[in-house]
Amino acid sequence: MKKFLIWLGCLIAFIVPVISVKADDVSYRIPSYKGHLSISDNSSATFTQEITYDFESDYHGQYVTLGSAKPVPDGFYISGNPTVTATVNGQTKPYVRVEASELSDGTKLKVYNQGHSGDKVVLKVTWQINRILNLYSDIAVLNWFPISDWDKSIGHVDFTVDGLDSNKGELYAHAGFFQKNPQVQRTDEGYNIQFDHFPAKGKLELHAYWPMTPSLKSKNSTNIINSSAKDKFLKQENDIVRNRKIYHIIFYGLLPGLLLVLFVLAIVFYSSVLRSTRPPRFPKDSRLYDIPQNLAPLVLAQNVYNQRFDISGLNSVTYPLSFNHMVQATILDLIDRGNLSFNQSRGEPILEFIKSDGLADFEVAFIDMLFDGQSQVKEKDMFSRYYINEDEIEGQYKKAKNRTERDKLRSIGRNIRSLFLEDATRVTQGVENQEKQLGLPSLYRQLTPSETHLSSVANIMFISLYVLIAIGFFLLSIGFSSNLSFLYLLIFFPVITMHLIYRLQINGRANGCLVPENSDIYYQWHSFNNMIKSIEQFNQAELQSIVLWNRILVYATLYGQAKKVSDVLKRYNIHLSNPSLDAFTYSPVSFAMLYNSTALQNYVSASDTVSNFSINSSSGSGGFSGGGFSGGGGGGGGGAF
Repeated sequence: MKKFLIWLGCLIAFIVPVISVKADDVSYRIPSYKGHLSISDNSSATFTQEITYDFESDYHGQYVTLGSAKPVPDGFYISGNPTVTATVNGQTKPYVRVEASELSDGTKLKVYNQGHSGDKVVLKVTWQINRILNLYSDIAVLNWFPISDWDKSIGHVDFTVDGLDSNKGELYAHAGFFQKNPQVQRTDEGYNIQFDHFPAKGKLELHAYWPMTPSLKSKNSTNIINSSAKDKFLKQENDIVRNRKIYHIIFYGLLPGLLLVLFVLAIVFYSSVLRSTRPPRFPKDSRLYDIPQNLAPLVLAQNVYNQRFDISGLNSVTYPLSFNHMVQATILDLIDRGNLSFNQSRGEPILEFIKSDGLADFEVAFIDMLFDGQSQVKEKDMFSRYYINEDEIEGQYKKAKNRTERDKLRSIGRNIRSLFLEDATRVTQGVENQEKQLGLPSLYRQLTPSETHLSSVANIMFISLYVLIAIGFFLLSIGFSSNLSFLYLLIFFPVITMHLIYRLQINGRANGCLVPENSDIYYQWHSFNNMIKSIEQFNQAELQSIVLWNRILVYATLYGQAKKVSDVLKRYNIHLSNPSLDAFTYSPVSFAMLYNSTALQNYVSASDTVSNFSINSSSGSGGFSGGGFSGGGGGGGGGAF
């Protein structure tokens, strides 16, 4: 599961930068774009843009670009200085400052005409273009996209192409495989293209051809390619229509259908595993006033809650019982049975080892961990063999001069962790032996091979979903510049949510499924835990019916309810039969000592941190840029600043 989450994190980290959007400093809309391309028979053209801006904030000006990106014809270039006029709120500005700069594949104009929120600006730019047509022996071809990189969407595009004989030619306009097709109308002078709600960063490509006329031949004789191109041109347009249908089938039909099938099957497989491993249902509010079994806390944790001492200490799995509470309850249990005693010397709490009579092997191992060969231990020295000064080692690590020194420091953490795991495993094995000696039934089973297989197949299906969603997203956003990519991105979030929910449940069952025939034992301890949780609400008669308060306190500590039971004992002046445990309960520092028993897990956690120390590093990030719709050249964009 951890590897899966790392893989998933990388996928998200890969997607997020692609969809991040830079906030604009200037707020505005572009309700209208009018373009007019007038082509002459010497292959030059006059291109006029009329862009309307509605500003919703103050601004400094506007900018417009015209590109010469390949594959425009050889010799294509923008000649002279473009003519720029600006009208603000219906008034023509007598002078605007225009700053022209050359880009790697075009020209950028910055128009400085500062204004305020609420202004309507109409910017008119006239460009002179040389060699805009590809000339062949049979036709002259226009393969150009005049709109490609506008920062904002455009409310309405009105584009006109004229200058050559439209009666014998044909013009096709495209806005992308996943955009609606622009409306193209033949006029007396040429062609008119209309498009509503043109998307930001969208591309309008114009593909047109005209028959080669004597005038075109005479004025462009040195630039004519000696081959026919009409059949190739028409084939390209047919291919665009066919590919559009194919891509729509794939991204609107086949891929979503496949995603849905995989998602449903994965849910069905996961649900099947969860049904077959579903724990028996118990009344949630049932209470049991008698202790079901007189078990040592670690035996209870492993037998009833399937919670191993060693794994719990490594904090690698979430369990119903806290590892620290297991340690605390074991200490209290050993005090109650007379193997340990609690006393205060000069106000400092001390645990003392009294006798080994009646101790099981796992308890001997636990005491060895607690005392480290000593006969008594102060609270600050409990589990001292695992002590590690994380801050000091981190400081030394930062000052280390080479890899050898850093490895040596990391080995300190690894050695402590290995020592704990060795000792804790000895405790766990002792608990397992004790379960056998007591003849305790097994309350849990592992997943069957069939359940494991179904779970693995469902997991693979979800991973396949992520891969397919990522492929769809990147193809649509980068390859096709389509807003449909965001729908695929939206699919990602419910898919990952469902996957995580099911994986967490399956992982919980994989650690052990409750066996129905032995579930009554679990139910009894569940009811006993409910009683402890509600002990503060007991009336006097209920409190007097409880005899073994010392054992209640031990188990309450295991369940994390020690303070609640201690408060009840003190409130009603109830004393325990064990003098040492009674002194512990009524001592003002006793539960502070219990709290400090968490040092064991703190030491283990510190050893894990130290063993994984690393030098912080960072790296830069890259980006992506999309290509054209079907190979047109040129490009034009703009915005405001």
